Amino acid sequence: MGKVQDVFYNGRPGAISRSVDDIVISVRNASDAAIPFGAPVFLTENGAVPFDISDPQPFTSFLGFAVRVPDKTPETYPQGQYNDPPEGVWNAGDVMEVLVRGSIVIPMAVAGSAGGAVYIRKSDGQLTASAGSSGSTVELTNVHVRNPRGSVDVNAEVVVSTRNII
Repeated sequence: MGKVQDVFYNGRPGAISRSVDDIVISVRNASDAAIPFGAPVFLTENGAVPFDISDPQPFTSFLGFAVRVPDKTPETYPQGQYNDPPEGVWNAGDVMEVLVRGSIVIPMAVAGSAGGAVYIRKSDGQLTASAGSSGSTVELTNVHVRNPRGSVDVNAEVVVSTRNII
């Protein structure tokens, strides 16, 4: 008799999890660094950039999350994309896809509960469901946990309820 699967994962970072009313836009990676799938991105006059722990950008410029696009070339999805942390990024200068409203799978350092807020730790840029000590994190506006990460899963499903930048 076969084994019954007893662990269900939320998915891979950057994967859109429910596509009924998602809004995805294309924007240029304006940073010199690669942006991993599922990472939060912030809008600048030149495009989107990842969170910068050395010089944090204002959270009023939070745009959305970098999306994993299924029809990209194999170079975009290397064999190590299933590693922890996963490989697969939008390189500097790429025109990348960003989810600005809808549900997406992201890596989270600390598990949360359904409906809970999502924060970025200023110390390392990790996404977390824990507010931490005063001033150590900043809440991502309009982002809530839909399916928290499990004990063996490093990813959670979150919902961006409304567009942050029109």
